[in-house]
Amino acid sequence: MHADLANLIHLQQIDTGADAARRQVADEPLRRQEFDDQLAAAQLALDTEKQRLAANQAARRDIEKELAVHQGRLAKYKDQLMAVKTNREYQAMQKEIETAGHEIQVFEERLLERMIDADTIAAHIKQAERTFADTKATLAEAAATLSRQVSEARASLEALAAERTQLVAQLPAALLTTYERIVKHRGAQAVVEVRDGRCSACQVRVRPQMASDLRRHDSIFQCESCQRIFYAP
Repeated sequence: MHADLANLIHLQQIDTGADAARRQVADEPLRRQEFDDQLAAAQLALDTEKQRLAANQAARRDIEKELAVHQGRLAKYKDQLMAVKTNREYQAMQKEIETAGHEIQVFEERLLERMIDADTIAAHIKQAERTFADTKATLAEAAATLSRQVSEARASLEALAAERTQLVAQLPAALLTTYERIVKHRGAQAVVEVRDGRCSACQVRVRPQMASDLRRHDSIFQCESCQRIFYAP
């Protein structure tokens, strides 16, 4: 293979690797924010269930107070029933007892509903606690992995920069200028393969004669459409 073409392919590999490493370093704050958001979401789910339980307990206390009032009223009416002297008073007291008994039944049913809800919420809290603990452990492991990957990416950037410096010194200035101009105007991929007779970047078909010449690997060719440097693998 033409030495300059081999060096260009290698240069593209270096730049592609460096771009990936730079993205990994640059993405670290976003990744960590994503970890924080996931943990915050798990914490919010747990807090929400705990708030539901607190609201349930407050409602139960209110119901219990109301229930106690009606139970006291019923006891009072039953005591007064023993002291009535007329049939009318007796009937009136029975009506009060009946009303108080109905109210007690209503509040007991409400209390039972709250107790059933409390059991359900308690189960949700346990599940939310497990989810939070699992999420925290998973994210701690992911954060450690991210730290290691970013550290490796930074080290890779230093090594690739040193390797690139040595490589570009071997390239003719005009060819390096062409490569850098393509990178500037076409993006990171300046050196691409020809696959199935087409430029793998822009998909324009390569002329048969150029395709034949490419396979000799003794010259440098550019795509007639996108101007990228290409080669036959």
